[in-house]
Amino acid sequence: SVRRRPRTFSMITAAILALGVVGAWVLAQRVAPATGDADQTAQVVTGLDEISRLRGERDYPGAYAIARELDDMVTNDSLRAYIWARVSRPVTFRTEPPGAFVLRRDYAPADAEWEELGRTPLEVERFPRGVSRVRFELEGYLPREIANWSGYLAAAPPFKLDTEETLPRGMTRVGGTVKIWAPGLEQLDSLVLGDFFMSIHEVTNRQYKAFLDAGGYRDSACWHHAFVRDGRTLSFDEAIAEFTDLTGRLGPSTWEVGIYPEGAADLPVGGVNWYEAEAYACFAGRELPTIYHWYAAAKPDDSGYVVPLSNYDSKGPAPVGEYAGVSQYGVYDLAGNVREWTRNADGENRFILGGGWNDLKYSFNDAITLPAFDRSPSNGIRLVQYSDTTSLAAASTSVERPFRDYYSESPVSDDVFELYRQMYAYDRAPLNATVISSDTTSDWIREDIEMDAAYGGERLTAILFLPRAGEGPYQTVVYFPGSGVIYVHSRGTPWVGGNVGWVVQSGRALMLPVYKGTFERASDLHTDVQDEANTYRDHVIWWAKDLGRSIDYLETRPDIDADRLAYIGHSWGGMMGGIMTAVEPRFKASVLVAAGLAMQSTQPMVDPFNFLPRVTVPTLILNGRHDSWFAVESSLRPFFDNLGTSEQDKKFIIVDGGHPILRDERNLVIRETLDWYDRYLGPVE
Repeated sequence: SVRRRPRTFSMITAAILALGVVGAWVLAQRVAPATGDADQTAQVVTGLDEISRLRGERDYPGAYAIARELDDMVTNDSLRAYIWARVSRPVTFRTEPPGAFVLRRDYAPADAEWEELGRTPLEVERFPRGVSRVRFELEGYLPREIANWSGYLAAAPPFKLDTEETLPRGMTRVGGTVKIWAPGLEQLDSLVLGDFFMSIHEVTNRQYKAFLDAGGYRDSACWHHAFVRDGRTLSFDEAIAEFTDLTGRLGPSTWEVGIYPEGAADLPVGGVNWYEAEAYACFAGRELPTIYHWYAAAKPDDSGYVVPLSNYDSKGPAPVGEYAGVSQYGVYDLAGNVREWTRNADGENRFILGGGWNDLKYSFNDAITLPAFDRSPSNGIRLVQYSDTTSLAAASTSVERPFRDYYSESPVSDDVFELYRQMYAYDRAPLNATVISSDTTSDWIREDIEMDAAYGGERLTAILFLPRAGEGPYQTVVYFPGSGVIYVHSRGTPWVGGNVGWVVQSGRALMLPVYKGTFERASDLHTDVQDEANTYRDHVIWWAKDLGRSIDYLETRPDIDADRLAYIGHSWGGMMGGIMTAVEPRFKASVLVAAGLAMQSTQPMVDPFNFLPRVTVPTLILNGRHDSWFAVESSLRPFFDNLGTSEQDKKFIIVDGGHPILRDERNLVIRETLDWYDRYLGPVE
């Protein structure tokens, strides 16, 4: 009940204003409680405060429950609409064929009761935000379960239902367009995959025993690939002689006397190498997934939900399906339990994904390879069946995974770096700045400013958000966003409020330069993945100049305190923070949200690694433990360790979440960021 957190009305007002939900407060003044009880008005305002807090902590079910409590107290339609928009969205469910019952429950706890929503086609006006488990049931068809975000479900195509004749036993239907976001694989193009089937569970010891008992190790029919190790090709007999268990008998390395341990029939088979996995797939009439097909089913972006319910406890494998971590297509144990071999090669290595019970949790998001002969206890098997081979050849190709061991590299010398720094210098020519538009909302005043760029005779746009409260001069934060702005070719910025609007609500101004290649300044740059091309090099230098010119403009404004400027970079902007704060000396503080070093090579004059030792500004980094782009040990730690900032003025915080940390741990990010700015810029007066 909302009543569990009583406060005085003035305290509630202060809390909501501090959170910046001014619009909600204005609406709350118009609340007409059903009973006319002033205490209920206070409860509504308290509930709005609680909803904001719970949303920031990813507790969408809790926020939804509060909205249900408030619904009976509110008679004002605009306030009711505002409350429900905070916790839900309209979702339309369609199935092929139609007429299926739709059931829903929260992602966690996994044993929650199913709630029946109706039959397809079905419009649900108030479907809870966050991740839900959804089940479709139709007589004559197999049940289908999925798990996904409400935003995806709202735009999903019809869900196809299968019969026992159209769906292989123990499998589920997967498909769609896939872009792999994993360290070292970001450069791969997206692929459109045809529908395929993936096993809901990993291959068990019981299932693998059938292969051994059928003479699978002695019959060469299913051993299609040459056995290559260290450049030498082994004969069939040479290779098979090494594929033995603990007692020297043929079988997985974890078995004894050709059989799995007692009571382990339903555990996933472990201790098999890639050749054994391929041979078993052939025996079973199925195949190993490609990395594309595996990532299509796994969607590691959702690791913040999947990983906590998966087996990474280091004690050993669990019976398949025992853990509740389920992917978007209803596949279990893609995270943890055992690693899963895939088809793709990286030299003599093969990709093995998802991590095992003895791996660190972030392995779900990483692109791991092992020698094809490796028989570690946590190496297991997941099977697929390709009913549609669209893009299968492209998805199966060898992938040379770029990797940089930054601890074995050294940044360039000071003399060389000074030459690089000169490439970022520009003449402080007149700005010829003009405010081309202005708009006032309940949260801020937005001004779009055009000025002369520092190169090419171009005009640069910068968007400035000013707080509604106070008269300035304002502390100002300059924003370098995630790479999504590369793919949006209009000036609209609806995502700014959701990402960093709280900076303005804290009483600081916020500036977003429209960097070269973003929004309407689209160019021949189509990705943020660094490479060795001159085009990428030129853009990095332009971005730094865009940032500098925007600060030049801020210094002309009497309502801006140009001595108290800070940087905030998110994702792409986090990585680029290593360069931007090295070449721009006017920042007094920096916060990088989801940052690290990329695995791809690039020209040294735009390689963040060479700039990090020249960063001296106080720097806070916040990253998710399961970040799929900036792995903690290989990417984040070398970034942090090489910062030139003094030890007492740099800090990194690791939280349980994935790359979208602004979504996964929103309240923590806001709190730590504002505390950092308060420390180095001074509190907002």
